[in-house]
Amino acid sequence: MVRRDRILRFTVAVLRVLLVLNIAFAFAFLIGTLASFPFHDLLAGRIAVKYPAADVERVVGGIRALLLLGVAASVPAHVIFSRLIAIIGTVLAGETFASPNARRVRAIGWALLAIQLLDVPLWLIVPSFAGMNIRLDGSSVSIGGWLSVLVALILARVFAEGAALREDLEGTV
Repeated sequence: MVRRDRILRFTVAVLRVLLVLNIAFAFAFLIGTLASFPFHDLLAGRIAVKYPAADVERVVGGIRALLLLGVAASVPAHVIFSRLIAIIGTVLAGETFASPNARRVRAIGWALLAIQLLDVPLWLIVPSFAGMNIRLDGSSVSIGGWLSVLVALILARVFAEGAALREDLEGTV
């Protein structure tokens, strides 16, 4: 049990770092988006020099859209990291099948779904970079990602049933 607690505590530390980095990157992406407006001419000029065949205005718009997509992705990522920290906290306290954990796992499932759905705007943004001879990876359907959504939502139901059974058991004792 001590080793397991050590692993869980380490995981919480990693998740807290990820939570802070997620917030920092969201702000950086937002600042980058806002900064792209006053520095539009500089940005457009550099793109035009490096990629003369590219439609510069579309590329700048694509960059802004990608940055805003990063900000949007930070919201479900925050939900995932924060809920995992809370779940591990209840596990460390010996309350694994607590009803709040069912809600947390369900929230994680919905957040995973939101991340999967962010592929749709990504597919719309990628054509903005035509003529630049670059390939943006990560814009394909992830079967593993969609399966993780289903697994999380099913586990949320399992946690809800476990919490209900636990509450019934405590009520009979």
